[in-house]
Amino acid sequence: MDSSRVRTFIAIYRGRTASDARLVAITSDPAIVATVVGQMLADQKDGTGDDPVVGAIDRARRHGLRVIRRELRDQRP
Repeated sequence: MDSSRVRTFIAIYRGRTASDARLVAITSDPAIVATVVGQMLADQKDGTGDDPVVGAIDRARRHGLRVIRRELRDQRP
């Protein structure tokens, strides 16, 4: 896949539950996306307990966030 054609979006939803939530805002602004991705990487803990499935999902999520961060850095003028 050509990542230069792919956009990364940040969306904000609000509701009492996930199923009740409604879209409040959405952006693909690279500065906002980079800030959110950086914060998510900083906030996530490496310890996932004893569950190997949860550990694999967490590692994949962190890898994906690092790829997004790298792509955003490469797009800067």
